[in-house]
Amino acid sequence: MKNSVVKLFALILSAFFVLLSLPGCNKKNSAQAEENIEATVNGTTVREIDMEGYTFKIAQWWDASPNEQGEIARHKAVEEKYNCKIEYVIIPFHQIVSKFTSSVLSEEPVADIILFEAVNAIPVFAESGFIIPVDEYFDFSDPKWPPIIKQTGRYKGRQYGFTNYSWDVAGIYYNKEIIHNEGLPDPFTLQEEGKWTWEKFAEIAQKATKDIDGDGINDQWGLAIQGHNLFSPLILSNDANIIEIDETGKATLTLDDPKAIEALQFFADLHNKYKVVMPVIDADDWHEAPRNFSKGKVAFFFGQGWDGQDFRKAMDRDYGLVFMPKGPKALDYIVPVQNEAKIYVMPKHAKYPKEAAMIFEKLFSFNDTEAFKSYIDSFLYSEADLITAYKMRGKGKVTMFHAYTGFSDMLYSKLVDEVVTNNVPAEIFVRSFKDEAQETIDNEY
Repeated sequence: MKNSVVKLFALILSAFFVLLSLPGCNKKNSAQAEENIEATVNGTTVREIDMEGYTFKIAQWWDASPNEQGEIARHKAVEEKYNCKIEYVIIPFHQIVSKFTSSVLSEEPVADIILFEAVNAIPVFAESGFIIPVDEYFDFSDPKWPPIIKQTGRYKGRQYGFTNYSWDVAGIYYNKEIIHNEGLPDPFTLQEEGKWTWEKFAEIAQKATKDIDGDGINDQWGLAIQGHNLFSPLILSNDANIIEIDETGKATLTLDDPKAIEALQFFADLHNKYKVVMPVIDADDWHEAPRNFSKGKVAFFFGQGWDGQDFRKAMDRDYGLVFMPKGPKALDYIVPVQNEAKIYVMPKHAKYPKEAAMIFEKLFSFNDTEAFKSYIDSFLYSEADLITAYKMRGKGKVTMFHAYTGFSDMLYSKLVDEVVTNNVPAEIFVRSFKDEAQETIDNEY
């Protein structure tokens, strides 16, 4: 708990500077929404809830305003039903935490519902009381809710985060031209046969890594990794995790699970034993690895849907998408869900949380297959890729270790220095690291 005070102080400090730049806050309070029983009087429908023209705001870092006829009609119907105006507030991603914090401190939340990456809201805003539990406003026993919100939005036995969809499409992109030219097994075929494993992944990556022009330097690589972000997906793909958070909010390091150690060792082996990882030129350039994949220099790259959208624009070569390969201890394929998982939350000092919940459920579609199809069509085009994407739905496995920033930064640094660079065996690394790691986790909240 000690460091939660420090984190809260940091949030408040950043919010203070935001407040200095804001004009005077409007302290007018809208009248309390009047609840009535819906009835018909002289042919006129009496509103179930009259919000008396209140502007209901939804904040996120892109423009989510409705642009399709059906969405526009649904928004207008909700505005009429509740006598309110719906407004989408766009806040740049790098400002959303500080602006949200400052608005809550001023008791004038920037919006009635705010979207965050889950690790930026849970546990920090739940611990600090900046967001409120929403269990009493939604019926989360309804099967329409994505099951993954129990992993991304729940803390200390209460549900804080919610969303109407979870399009967890992430895995291994592969260059079909390299696979074909080198006469290598097709990853999609292996996946469908249940044979897409770490072993096959390493075997294909090794055969794809080669010096093409004979100058003694590899021109083609089996794998490109962006910011060492593959170790976590590998752990998840071997039926393990980095931390586990129980119903009391206690976070426990689980890297000493033999399955997690096995994954860390495989991550190191890809670098040092199999030597299939393309060397990083600029560690601060997070676009270097996907850029090299898009140039046709790399067989495999772990990425998200937005990476596929970039590949579709940049590549004149064919690419495909498959699940993460299964680890030796895994029974099924999974989709790694890390800091990209998003949840909506309601702020402290929310004026109309009950009405906000009702409006949210009226505004947004649940299990919208057409919207999902439109999303995957934006970066996938072959029948095999689409089959994979549909199979990925409901397969998300979450790790929340990024929410513990002191620990996650330390893990990245020490893992790279010791396991990757100095080739320290994963078991020895974990044994020497776990006590310090657990202490760091304990001190964060």
